[in-house]
Amino acid sequence: MIKKARERILRPASECRYPKTDLVGQRFGQLTVKEFAGRGRGSVLWLCSCDCGNNSIVSGSNLKMGHTRSCGCYHKKFRIIHGATKGNKPTRTYNIFYGMLERCYNTKHPNYKDYGERGIYVCDEWHSFPVFRDWFDSHVGEGEQIDRIDNDGPYAPWNCRGATRKEQARNTSRNINITWKGETLCLEDWAKRIGLSETTLWNRIRRFNWPIEKALTTPAFRGRNQYTK
Repeated sequence: MIKKARERILRPASECRYPKTDLVGQRFGQLTVKEFAGRGRGSVLWLCSCDCGNNSIVSGSNLKMGHTRSCGCYHKKFRIIHGATKGNKPTRTYNIFYGMLERCYNTKHPNYKDYGERGIYVCDEWHSFPVFRDWFDSHVGEGEQIDRIDNDGPYAPWNCRGATRKEQARNTSRNINITWKGETLCLEDWAKRIGLSETTLWNRIRRFNWPIEKALTTPAFRGRNQYTK
């Protein structure tokens, strides 16, 4: 009885009409679709090959919505590694290593949209914890975090450095560098120099598209129409 029920739920490709949308050859994260695999529980199923060499069957909806982007190898690969613990707890370096990979490859991570979804990746050599640990120990000081120099670039030795939280804040996608009269400063420093709040200066430049000279030379004033004068 149970076997028959399963057969009705999981139907092989030979017994199913080919789906209207063909995903064969398309790539989703670490998965490349190889062939139509049938239907199950109302979903179209596809046989996919993973970059690690394994094959897995994934529903088309999970592929297109980004819920499944590997065969599960990343989840297994990033478990606690021998030598990365102290007193039965992960070391600080390992936590940073694990968090870096999770943000870039785990679609369920709350910050994935700001990293993996934006195309941020981890270079191949840093998929090895010992290699990452050696670089981290020699470049990141106590109280510092790993920081990408180019906010749109990958996690790699040539694009990373140790930085304090304040320095990291200056390197976010919200902050901008402003050049005026041959001098370049970040938005925070310009705001302090001219006596404006960061929010006011950011609104002038990014939201209301004021020219740089006007944004930096117009004094602060109150009123509903302050951004139209």
